[in-house]
Amino acid sequence: MKINKRIGIRAQGHVEIILSMVLFVGFLIFIFIFMNPFLKTKQEPVIIDIQEEIISEISSEIGVLSVIVNSSDDCYSLDNVNDEYGDNFIEVQDLKNPRRYIIYYGDFFDDQKRGKISCTLSKESRNFSLGLYTKESIIVEEKIKDLKERYETDYSGLKQALEVRDFLFNFRDMDEERVDEWSIVNKKIPENVDVVSKDIPIRVMDNKAEIYEMILNIKVW
Repeated sequence: MKINKRIGIRAQGHVEIILSMVLFVGFLIFIFIFMNPFLKTKQEPVIIDIQEEIISEISSEIGVLSVIVNSSDDCYSLDNVNDEYGDNFIEVQDLKNPRRYIIYYGDFFDDQKRGKISCTLSKESRNFSLGLYTKESIIVEEKIKDLKERYETDYSGLKQALEVRDFLFNFRDMDEERVDEWSIVNKKIPENVDVVSKDIPIRVMDNKAEIYEMILNIKVW
């Protein structure tokens, strides 16, 4: 009985050693595959270059001016700033704070909504405060559609203009639903090629100044 017990203890020791080796080898594989700095260094510039080119192609610069009226019975006027910023703007009322209006200046807005202040007809008082005028870059729906059309009609010319390798892009909303009218849906990636993929959270503005939180996915090979 003593001999069998020693054999059992010795066998258990061998099992523990084997398990330890398996865990150690698995850890090394994880390090080399998922945390390999050389792999990241190789992949990141490839996707970053095309990411910058695509975002540059689909973005526009807009001006942003905040206006706050003193009360719900007041309206505002832009007469004193139109000479400086122009009247190529669209107004958006803040739903969380109805006394606040955001004025966006850009060249892609709907003509029917451009240059109009919603409260001027119903309110006579003009008691308000203007915020600072700032500029920012935002992705524009119309430019996304233009890029998609260029991709589908002249892919070689687009690649040459952007000076990039083969790529594919699509857009998803926050519910993970693909937006087909903005995305390349019929392109097939060749087999046996290395594909680098990246999801980029973005904001997209349409011609009515509505903003959508989206995810841009880019694939490069």
